[in-house]
Amino acid sequence: MPSSRPNTIPTVLQLVRQLKPQSILDVGVGFGKWGHLFREYTDIVAAEHDPARYEKKNWQVRIDGIEGHAPYLTPMHHYLYDTIHIGDALSLIKTVPNYDLIFLGDVLEHFEKAQGLRMLADARAKADQAVIVSTPKYDTAQENLCGNELERHRSIWSASDLRSAGASQIKTIDSDILLAVFLARGCSKLEFRRIRQRTDVSRLHRTREDIRKLIPLDASFILVDDEQLRSSLGMENALPFLEKEGTYWGAPEDDGTAIGELERMRQSGAQFVVFIWSTLWWLEHYKEFQRHLRARYFCVREDENLIAFDLRLTPQPVGPV
Repeated sequence: MPSSRPNTIPTVLQLVRQLKPQSILDVGVGFGKWGHLFREYTDIVAAEHDPARYEKKNWQVRIDGIEGHAPYLTPMHHYLYDTIHIGDALSLIKTVPNYDLIFLGDVLEHFEKAQGLRMLADARAKADQAVIVSTPKYDTAQENLCGNELERHRSIWSASDLRSAGASQIKTIDSDILLAVFLARGCSKLEFRRIRQRTDVSRLHRTREDIRKLIPLDASFILVDDEQLRSSLGMENALPFLEKEGTYWGAPEDDGTAIGELERMRQSGAQFVVFIWSTLWWLEHYKEFQRHLRARYFCVREDENLIAFDLRLTPQPVGPV
């Protein structure tokens, strides 16, 4: 489709606002949603302090695009984008100038894996700050749409694929979308943050207090929270999951990875594992992981806000009545 799911919008915009790019290339512009959002949260939002920036003649951020299907383009596109290159993205990416940010939003899955890896490598060579990628985590069986054979999905990408291609940071959005950042050399790590509704903020506050009451201050524990509250928890022994050298490493690729990493961290001293409400989907998606937890460790709390297991205790067998 010339459109895509809206789930990644808050996180991508937070990343863009951290980068403050002066030039952006949107690969596969489709309906032009991202061009509109990028323009709004660069030049237009700056008009709050510099009203002249609202006028197109005063825009300061260069936003270009690549589109393989010319019939998608409308006068709206030509207003929002400075230049749109029409043609094969695999060829055009080699000819465009460098940009601070190159965005591949729901693009990689339209290429065979080898072509996608080539696209990633060429995009990284042209990005002075970062390449941001979003892609479905599972097969959607999408075929030709809107009279455009380029819409067909030809590959599925895993977190491991993206890491092997050089991804610096990876996050799973709403359980089924991978969002990856490929940072240029020397660029600082970004924070994955989402714009939350008031109810989420209140719930995070309650959950934070519940964890502080449940987990001893000196206990090392695994916190499965998509990095939503660990930094504000005030508990230095809270460990991200997955974890690599103390850094959050995204959701596990499969049950085996989840189980293996849990056991590695338990043997290194983690005494509890805690899931907050927004990550309870893990226990449904990673069914073998859930079975492993419930069979081997004692569940010390389970309610609508969090589920916690004591990794030092095993469940007591239920005897005959």
